[in-house]
Amino acid sequence: MIEFFNITFRMIHVVAAIMWIGNSLLFTWFELNLRRNEEDGDESLGSMNMLHGGGIFFLQKRIIDPKEIPQRLHIFKWQSYTTWLSGFILLVSLFYTRGGSLLLDPVKTDLPGYMGGVISFASLVGGWLCYDLLWRSPVRNKELLGIIISFAGLIAYGFWLDTIFNGRAVFLQMGAMMGTMMSANVFFHIMINQDKMMTALKEGKPHDLKLGKQAKIRSTHNHYITFPVIFLMLSAHFPSTYGSPNKIAIAAVAIITLALIKHLMNCYHSLPRWKELLGVTFVVGAGLVALLINQGKASEAQSMTPEAAAGQKVFTSTGCNACHLPQDGTIAPSLHGIMGKERVFEDGSSLVADENYLRESILHSTAKVVKGYAPAMPPYATVLSDEQVDQLLAYLKSLN
Repeated sequence: MIEFFNITFRMIHVVAAIMWIGNSLLFTWFELNLRRNEEDGDESLGSMNMLHGGGIFFLQKRIIDPKEIPQRLHIFKWQSYTTWLSGFILLVSLFYTRGGSLLLDPVKTDLPGYMGGVISFASLVGGWLCYDLLWRSPVRNKELLGIIISFAGLIAYGFWLDTIFNGRAVFLQMGAMMGTMMSANVFFHIMINQDKMMTALKEGKPHDLKLGKQAKIRSTHNHYITFPVIFLMLSAHFPSTYGSPNKIAIAAVAIITLALIKHLMNCYHSLPRWKELLGVTFVVGAGLVALLINQGKASEAQSMTPEAAAGQKVFTSTGCNACHLPQDGTIAPSLHGIMGKERVFEDGSSLVADENYLRESILHSTAKVVKGYAPAMPPYATVLSDEQVDQLLAYLKSLN
């Protein structure tokens, strides 16, 4: 039942996010491609024709006469709300209800488990308030300064989280923070200003473009945040990013690179060689991320024996690190400090983990399934050589 709940809300979250991000990308593209034509009249702010699916569509952005308010207006808000609400439900059900064990890193902090959920929720609210107050202040008139302060604040937040949260939770929380800012922008700014504008029109007042511009500022913020949020959320599937000692630097480089790529995509009308610049930005950003990942691996390997270092490569190349995290996860238990630890199995039996148990678990994974986990791990008897198994065991021993 819990797994069904998890799958259902993950699907809702992903589908709603795709729709929301798709809207953001499409409407920004509309804005950039609208052109003013004299034949459209003085009330037109731009129009365009599009060919799609065998049909021709006409799009126009215009100033509305209070006497000619369209009877049907499509409003885009529920994609945002559904994304945030489903994401928060997943955050609560998967992380907050487990006593914070999937958030806090016991190696870094002695805080009680429940504080993980408290810190997570409180910082989502506090982060939004800091961001909102910043962009309500006079800084909003100095866009570049506001961007620098916002980015510096996010990275400082990441460094602070890294002193108490495990790596996976750090990236997840940073992504949740940015997603909260995006959805709060829709709720507290974009929709409110649009409602004020429509209320004034219905009262017979002229179309106030200032309200639309205020909503557009926060909408633009959301637009540039989309790519970095996607990276932070998908990073949960790539332990080499959040598991690196350089994780915050990796996040910073990825955020800057993806925001620049989005900007270059928006500037293709004004930058003749935008494709080349985009390619260079991607190569440099990806290269820096790869360098930071490999640098982190090299520093970890220096403290290991050659056999354990080779085992670490096997652990990564076979995908073990995707499920076996530094702390117990929802898919598989942690292997850190496993030697000498008691394991309780689904059949009610138990034993103290030793080399023989680990070898059997690797080669015949379904022989002894740890209680609380599904028998999802494939057997590696025909995949790994004896030498690779020995190397993997040496690495697992080093985790103690």
